[in-house]
Amino acid sequence: MPQRWQVIAPARQETTGMIGELMDALVSSSAAGLVSLLTVPLCTCRQRYDGLLPGENVEDNEDDDFVCAKRTRINDLSQNHSSKAARIEIHDTNAASLEGPKTILHLPSTIHHRIFTNLQDVEDVLRFSLADRYFWAVGLLHIETHIMKSLAPWAGEPIVCVSEKTDPGDLPPNVLSAVPTPTPNDATSHQSPPWSKYAKNSGPALSHRLQEWFLDYEAHHPMGSAHRTEILTGLKPEILGFYPRDQKWILRNLSTREYVRGEVIALKEEFIHGPQMEILGFSEILIERICWSSEPENLGVYKNVNRGKWAGHRFDIAPLAWLEDDWGGEVWNDVSNEILREIDLLIGGQLGDDWRDQMARSYRKFARLDTVETLDVLQE
Repeated sequence: MPQRWQVIAPARQETTGMIGELMDALVSSSAAGLVSLLTVPLCTCRQRYDGLLPGENVEDNEDDDFVCAKRTRINDLSQNHSSKAARIEIHDTNAASLEGPKTILHLPSTIHHRIFTNLQDVEDVLRFSLADRYFWAVGLLHIETHIMKSLAPWAGEPIVCVSEKTDPGDLPPNVLSAVPTPTPNDATSHQSPPWSKYAKNSGPALSHRLQEWFLDYEAHHPMGSAHRTEILTGLKPEILGFYPRDQKWILRNLSTREYVRGEVIALKEEFIHGPQMEILGFSEILIERICWSSEPENLGVYKNVNRGKWAGHRFDIAPLAWLEDDWGGEVWNDVSNEILREIDLLIGGQLGDDWRDQMARSYRKFARLDTVETLDVLQE
């Protein structure tokens, strides 16, 4: 009988929620949310002056959690950030000549950045940012830093894909210690494994919390629609450019120093959108390798799905350039083709040898239908 699966991060006591039966998860993108939980964000959207944020110096960058200046350089600014850079530049030009009593506005932007840096609570950063449009231009950079630090919450965490047939006492050794085994006195232990109480992690919670806080604030302090839209746009990480599409992305197994290249496993190059890929991508590769169940899963020629080679390992999704930079001189092994053969056996055994073309045609067909329906709605 087919099993239903979910991915858990036992140390965090979090789950993706049910992703369905294994074959469905491999062909329906039900596990696509794994990508956002593992992808390390880049700061390519952030305004920089000669590679440094206003108020930073070289020593500050050396200690930066994301080491942005080392990993990526910005040549062209997004319109959203370039307009804010102009506000900051105008402020610094005019601050010394402002009339009236000297206030915090008379300080240069470098001092304002230092103030924002010393605010520990991100909601305090947002409150200060809403003082006026200049402070929003300064504060957005710091809000983004907080949001970035909240992204990829499962990167580096042991994860495993379990089913309702997985015995909590029968888990990979490296995650067993994080999952308490029900005691014989627990009357419900045979019905509810520990992960049934795990919280569902559905994405960038901090960003959603900030948006809700702002909407509540704005309900009591109305502002113009353009300013309101600008702020809501800045609070949505999916449009902040943290995951540039001009980079080649890889899935890294941090436990074994192995990696998988996105361009190898993607069905078509046109389906690659940075770390996200249509139909078949990093999430499906992971599901195939981290499944762990106490009962075998019958999928034709593939016999070892219930004992995944990578179950309980630690992962992240990062740019290929990070390996090419050879940080620390670590040796990594490219297993892209090996995993591609496994996926071919698994899905091909169910759908036939031309499964890749089948899935690509189906995707294009539904994409066209969605486009037609959208145009019909707009025309109405």
